[in-house]
Amino acid sequence: MSTQRNIKLTRKGDVIIAECGESAPVEVKLIYARPVSDRSGQISVFDAKNKQEIYWLESVENLDPESRSIAIEALGERYAISLIQSVEHSFVNHGQRYLKVTTDRGKRYFNLKEPGKNVTWLGDDKLIIRDSMGNRYEVSSMEALDATSRANLNLVL
Repeated sequence: MSTQRNIKLTRKGDVIIAECGESAPVEVKLIYARPVSDRSGQISVFDAKNKQEIYWLESVENLDPESRSIAIEALGERYAISLIQSVEHSFVNHGQRYLKVTTDRGKRYFNLKEPGKNVTWLGDDKLIIRDSMGNRYEVSSMEALDATSRANLNLVL
């Protein structure tokens, strides 16, 4: 693993290629070290085929402007989180929790399994919900939600 600053990223369609010095170019995936609590800092660069970390970046700021742009776009795609604006309906059936919500990306209907594992509280008021398909939804402030939305959300949490 290298922490060199001279890593160069290029993109060919959906594939990201990393080059560093004399090393052969390699297809990579970029992963935040703390994807839920700190999506602004340290980044691990993984060999996409061998699934091993090959570079460590303290920040995208350590990259040249073109590589930085590619990294920001790739991380944005990987960690797309919809912001819940309201919770229209929720219910529990045989231990399964269902939510119908409005997000910044439109209406969604999803299943929440095991809230203890799939709900991450980031302070007293903010939370991230991961649905049964692995999609993530953020509630930036429980207090900012209307009373009906809070009640519907509390029903399934």
